[in-house]
Amino acid sequence: MDTFNWLILGHLVGDWLLQNDWMAQGKKRGFFTAPGLVHYTIYTAAVIVFLWLSPQDTTGLGIYLCVGALIFLSHWIIDATKIVETWIRVFKQSNISIMRIMVDQTFHILVLATIAYVILVF
Repeated sequence: MDTFNWLILGHLVGDWLLQNDWMAQGKKRGFFTAPGLVHYTIYTAAVIVFLWLSPQDTTGLGIYLCVGALIFLSHWIIDATKIVETWIRVFKQSNISIMRIMVDQTFHILVLATIAYVILVF
């Protein structure tokens, strides 16, 4: 399995399996919420653990710190802002639950794809 697939597994574990209702509902209440910060931290840890499990040569604390910071900040921005709702409004997409979930997940996957690409190239 390549690095991208390991990152996707980390994403699924962190964003779906380890996120409870308290986190999911609480992060919607604002940019700086305890449930949100707990979720972003757990999510980041899950993705980093799966990156560590990846057979790619990503050794070195520096890469994990950089990737961890990027994952934490991007996940926070995607989840805590109105970026998904803005995207749906600007591109005149249906504002239904499944569309919001798909746009949200696409943003997260694009971040992971970018990280996997950068790790592969550098």
